[in-house]
Amino acid sequence: MRDVNVDDQETVHEVDAGGMLATINKSEIDIMISTARRYPRSITQFREDALALATLDVETAGSMFYNLKRGGKIIEGPSVRLAEIAGSCWGHMRYGARVIDIDKKFVTAQGMAFDVQRNVAAGIEVRRRITDREGRTYSDDMIVTTSNAAMKIGLRNGIFTVIPAALIKPIYDAAKLASLGQGTM
Repeated sequence: MRDVNVDDQETVHEVDAGGMLATINKSEIDIMISTARRYPRSITQFREDALALATLDVETAGSMFYNLKRGGKIIEGPSVRLAEIAGSCWGHMRYGARVIDIDKKFVTAQGMAFDVQRNVAAGIEVRRRITDREGRTYSDDMIVTTSNAAMKIGLRNGIFTVIPAALIKPIYDAAKLASLGQGTM
């Protein structure tokens, strides 16, 4: 900050843009933290709300996990849809994703989650190839699609880094059963 004397009666305080932005961000975070402390989350309510949404119907339950073939094996895990439900039900949480780099072979995206109540944050970077087997660069549409997928994976990983896995696993397991028409619905 620097004082500029405009005339003998008035002084203007100049503030650099970075300092101003930092001040605004700090005040926003302080308000979020004080709100989270005033109205703490209920783990019981989180479980009930997330379970109800994740097992709403067979189709929704089926979207709570993914199956991929990789190297002759099936890889299975909780999906970004389950992360979105968990993030929205967790409360006092900010999350998002963005592309941070695109070069000739890869797109790099970053997912972020910040639990303001516990002051736990995670930033996860994800790289995805944007070339085919012959080394040709994908079309613009495919680069956008790959970028979106990378952002969603980063978002999922960020949320699941911040919310304890011990709370996600029962919801995940119930969704798998519900996707088969069994369990909660």
